[in-house]
Amino acid sequence: MADPGGRHVSPLAGAFNFRDLGGLRAGPLRRVRDGVLFRSDTLQALTDDDVTRLVDRLGVELLVDLRLGAETVTQGRGPMAAAGICYLNAPLPTAPVTDVPPAEQTLHFYRSTLNSPGPVLPTVVRVLAATAGRPTVLHCAAGKDRTGLVTALTLSLVGVDESDIVDDYLASAHNMPRMVERFRGWPFYRDHMAAVAPELYQTHEGTIRGFLDVLDRDWGGAAGWAAARGIPAAVLAELTDGLLEPVP
Repeated sequence: MADPGGRHVSPLAGAFNFRDLGGLRAGPLRRVRDGVLFRSDTLQALTDDDVTRLVDRLGVELLVDLRLGAETVTQGRGPMAAAGICYLNAPLPTAPVTDVPPAEQTLHFYRSTLNSPGPVLPTVVRVLAATAGRPTVLHCAAGKDRTGLVTALTLSLVGVDESDIVDDYLASAHNMPRMVERFRGWPFYRDHMAAVAPELYQTHEGTIRGFLDVLDRDWGGAAGWAAARGIPAAVLAELTDGLLEPVP
């Protein structure tokens, strides 16, 4: 099934914002390989059939969970915790309560996360490079912001076209109403939604374009950010070689 934007809706019953990044273009000659990098919302409510699809059909080998440690403890990892799949918790913060104008809060959060001197983002890039080509799922809670940031950064590092990065980011808009409704029944996220501006649970084109502009203006592009964080060009080459393939 396809959503109105042409991206595939989730094939999972218990995760509403899951999708394969395969097919995104990196110039006229290359594209992201199918079945090697997936993005998702939380996996804590997966069904048994969902686990079978991820493990047996998609062959997922690594889960990169971007939720905070408190989230992983209080919300749980769900049935994938018993599936024998490698798991990495790479905790990124949730968006804070702030006096930044609501329309600018998500981009402000992205910029702050990108500018953080902490090791989480560089570690995620290094791990993705080391496992590039092996089926991996990136996820947080809604699969929109922390996952959206890491996904956009990773795609930028391997040269995916800006238009495809934007389209992939906006695909989450189709799934957010279901995510918001689900979160109303989960106190951890219900309380966060009550504390922050509603815009933080929406998806806007200006946010992702603003993030890509920040990468270019402040860092000279994604590769400039990586160099400043001590990630060598050889790691980026490994990431690129593992994720991309020639256009058929």
